[in-house]
Amino acid sequence: MESTVSVSKGVFLFTNGFKKGKTNKKKSGKVLFEKIFLKELWYETYKQNWNYIENELQELHQKTYSLLLNDIVNYIKNHGISESSTLEGIIPSATLLTGVSQPDHVSQFASLIDIIRNEVTPHVALVNSQDAPTVKHLVENAVWQLIHGKQILDYDEESEDIITQTKKLKKNQCTMKTLKNWYLSKSPMKKKSTTTKRMLVIIIPDFESFNCNVLQDFVMIVSSYVSTMPIVFVFGVATSVSALHKSFPYHVSSKLLIKVFHSHASPVYMNQVLEDIFLTHTSPFHLSGKAFELLTDVFLFYDFSVTGLIQSIKYCMMDHFYGDNLKSLCCDRDKLEEVIMELSADDLENLRQLMSFRPFLEQQDCVTKISLFNDDNFFREALYKKMNRLHDYLYSFYMCLRLLCVFVKDLPKNMLGKSVREIYTKCALECVANTSAFKDCMQLLKFQSQMKLVESIKSALKIVNSHLQAVSPVRPLRSSPTKNNINNIFINDDLGENFVKSLRVHLLTFLRQIEQANTDTTVSTHDSQETENADENVPGNRYKLKEKLLKATRVDRVQSEFEMVRSRFVSYLEDVFSAGLQPAHAHTFHELLLFGDVSRVRRHVVGAPRGAVHTALSNPVHYLQCSCCHLPSSDSVIDTLPDVCLAYKLHRECGKHINLYDWLQAFAAVLRPEEDDEQRHQDPNIQLRFTRAVAELQFLGFIKSSKRKTDHVMRLTW
Repeated sequence: MESTVSVSKGVFLFTNGFKKGKTNKKKSGKVLFEKIFLKELWYETYKQNWNYIENELQELHQKTYSLLLNDIVNYIKNHGISESSTLEGIIPSATLLTGVSQPDHVSQFASLIDIIRNEVTPHVALVNSQDAPTVKHLVENAVWQLIHGKQILDYDEESEDIITQTKKLKKNQCTMKTLKNWYLSKSPMKKKSTTTKRMLVIIIPDFESFNCNVLQDFVMIVSSYVSTMPIVFVFGVATSVSALHKSFPYHVSSKLLIKVFHSHASPVYMNQVLEDIFLTHTSPFHLSGKAFELLTDVFLFYDFSVTGLIQSIKYCMMDHFYGDNLKSLCCDRDKLEEVIMELSADDLENLRQLMSFRPFLEQQDCVTKISLFNDDNFFREALYKKMNRLHDYLYSFYMCLRLLCVFVKDLPKNMLGKSVREIYTKCALECVANTSAFKDCMQLLKFQSQMKLVESIKSALKIVNSHLQAVSPVRPLRSSPTKNNINNIFINDDLGENFVKSLRVHLLTFLRQIEQANTDTTVSTHDSQETENADENVPGNRYKLKEKLLKATRVDRVQSEFEMVRSRFVSYLEDVFSAGLQPAHAHTFHELLLFGDVSRVRRHVVGAPRGAVHTALSNPVHYLQCSCCHLPSSDSVIDTLPDVCLAYKLHRECGKHINLYDWLQAFAAVLRPEEDDEQRHQDPNIQLRFTRAVAELQFLGFIKSSKRKTDHVMRLTW
């Protein structure tokens, strides 16, 4: 029968090789999103800032994991082609200790796969525990990915030829024998050198989640084929190497040539991300002390996920910029002039209504106050000066923050913390120079040795020099006319580049003085010139004898040259930190650069499953948004509620032990109020709905069966 002949009537379509693209929906959605927000000033600024942060994160990720991943790749290269291991049936196995931060493993293994494909072999298989519940599934997934190369892992839609080839091979045909035949066909016998053979790499990222028996059988199967195919394992272990040895008995572990590689701990990588990207004056976005403390607490007490922390910061950044053109001033210093000139009159009026603008306004005279409110150009000029002042403050603040960390991180008890992240939390909330912990640290600095103090000053000078190299020059605003009374605005210029240059000169001076200072101390004793009375020589007068001995041992200790220089240096540090570590909320227009809406972040970032489940069961209209579930009061019940919600509201009226028969009677009374008690509770539909609702509440953990009474259940909450 021809292709256009059919028993029934129909329409026959010939595509002529045309295939509809799969990315049209994504592109159309992106175009629609850009049509709405692309021309908005705040969205342009947000997009530029986040692109900058993403690039910095990518560079830091490559620097952090490049050495570790290269070591793993070198191990695969050296041991994957060695005949000594393959002849004995031993499988080279690289064990990567990844840590407990599961969300970060995805990007880590993705980078490893890219390097292996570029430098070693394209035949890499990544098998997760949820895809391999049995040995059969594990072998099928591994063989499928090894044969078809990078198609499975990358989902490359452009390589249509490979896709057509994969359809010819069914999943149930992927066995180790098939893999062996395929590998031998790709490696002719003419090529005798083993270096020309491409290795087969099998990556198991979540080792602890696998069934031990499944992995044991898989290792034994692979060991029988490793003599003909160079196969290498890469295990991702989250806890310790002992987990691998406990999972494999001796006859299985003897088949593995294990090499352990240690990854960076999550708190260490988190400190690098925060200190190198977000806690810098070059960062376009800054977090207030409370918001920063909340996000770091979520990291330390919940998931240890740096990826989750970055996504939380991204959410704060989106919330900071969304729909507010004023936040477009949260940009690079070089773009301030252009952004200020694009602000409308309404935007300038909203700037005048900020809470931080009032203290600045109260410092001005009457003429300047009137000009700030009536003249937009004059206000733009003042705004430009204050924003530059704010950038100078951030420049000096983050430098002083690192200097304080250098001097106090090795002090006993770590009263201010060991890392920049811990010290930033304290400095952003209040003026740290007024706290008792800071005063105690300065007191301890007065007892430091000469060698330790010189080492700390040299480290501080490295920080100061690196900050001076990153200074961007400040240009005057030229686009708007300058008023004659603009110089009357009261603005202190004691921060910024001049502050850092002065600090550098003082540090060099103190360093030279401390290195050349003499540590010897002089002691002077004062002889009593008073004539001794006759009573002092009387035997038995112990009080006079005690006073005489105390006078004889009294010594006046004179400070050495080093101690005097050290005391002056500590006093200078106190003045520097009190000036440079003022909290951000004391500066004008700090709302534009710092995000501080902690309550909104806590609602969206920190989950509250208990409250959400209670709200969903007691007031389902909150989530369903339907008129049938609308309740006149919070304690009322209606028959249109979902069964599980109705059962939940009825069980809250009971005590610790709930009689199932009484519970069923109340449930049926709400659903069929017009029928008799004996008829409605005997309805099989009502019994079925009640049984399912009770099972759902038991699954959610609200009730459990009671051993004391068979016809009762026990409440577990509240």
